[in-house]
Amino acid sequence: MSSFDDKITKHTEKVIALLNDERERMLSLDELKELDLSLGMTKDEWDNMMEQADKNVDLAQNHFYYKNYRDAYSTAESAVSVNPYLTQALILMADAALKIYETEDDEDFLLKAEKHAKDVLKQAPAENRAVEILSVLNTYKTSERKQKKKFLKYVLIGGGILIVILSIIFLKPKKEKPTDPTIKFELIDAEENANAAWAQVENVIARRDKLIPQLFAAVKTNNQEFNDLVDELKILKSKTKSLSGNEKIAAEAELQNKYQKITALINSQTNSDAVSPLMIQIEGSFNRIAVEGKRYNETVKNYNILVRKYGADYPDFKLKQYFNGQ
Repeated sequence: MSSFDDKITKHTEKVIALLNDERERMLSLDELKELDLSLGMTKDEWDNMMEQADKNVDLAQNHFYYKNYRDAYSTAESAVSVNPYLTQALILMADAALKIYETEDDEDFLLKAEKHAKDVLKQAPAENRAVEILSVLNTYKTSERKQKKKFLKYVLIGGGILIVILSIIFLKPKKEKPTDPTIKFELIDAEENANAAWAQVENVIARRDKLIPQLFAAVKTNNQEFNDLVDELKILKSKTKSLSGNEKIAAEAELQNKYQKITALINSQTNSDAVSPLMIQIEGSFNRIAVEGKRYNETVKNYNILVRKYGADYPDFKLKQYFNGQ
């Protein structure tokens, strides 16, 4: 084992010990860096270690996308053991642990998913995905709450039936059928799930949008097709900022598809040291967008089914746009 490997091992052992001991305060990233430098690690070695952690996040995302959940978990865990402030890695660990529990019924991962989701919220209290994971875990862990929810549903249905009966007895018949109050609750839940899923798509889109300008600046070419695409993308991105709702979702999907096209063009014509690292990060962001976009589309499908069935009774609920970005 090299001297650098020894330094990384000591660093990760310290981070893991701090993560596992709730009595200990987790050092900030600057404090960890200062500690490592004092123990002999150079600044370049530190930077290389952090860069490898970022790459592990991208690799973990790929594993998750291809449903290799245990590989996704262990790779994300490696990233966190180097940089405990990689929120995306913690989310991946929570997501992967949840999937392992669901597919393998391994209860240890149920507890791990809960811990990692809570760790995410300590760093990013507004992180929707962590809240969603904890919500799912809560349904698994609390059977009593399930029973109460089922009971409430029956009460609401019973109340709705009673209202219908009383209306028939005491009021004149109406052509319009009475609405079931539980349907509106289902629509609200489905809409909130779709909105939360789209917020997660926007999070990873924001990461992509930080990288794309750097890539364009790094590419040195007189290729007219490339330059035309760059101009087209700038105009489209500018228009997207003023849009909202379904129009914005459709525009973001179009943007994503065009970004895929231009990065493919860059890959085929450029292989410089300045471009390659950026391409790795951008491809990782594309994979994340694909994962979150798929999750969003699943929630939209559930929501749109309800709207098509009950939209006539609840006209305030409109069909949502699917995200068709690749």
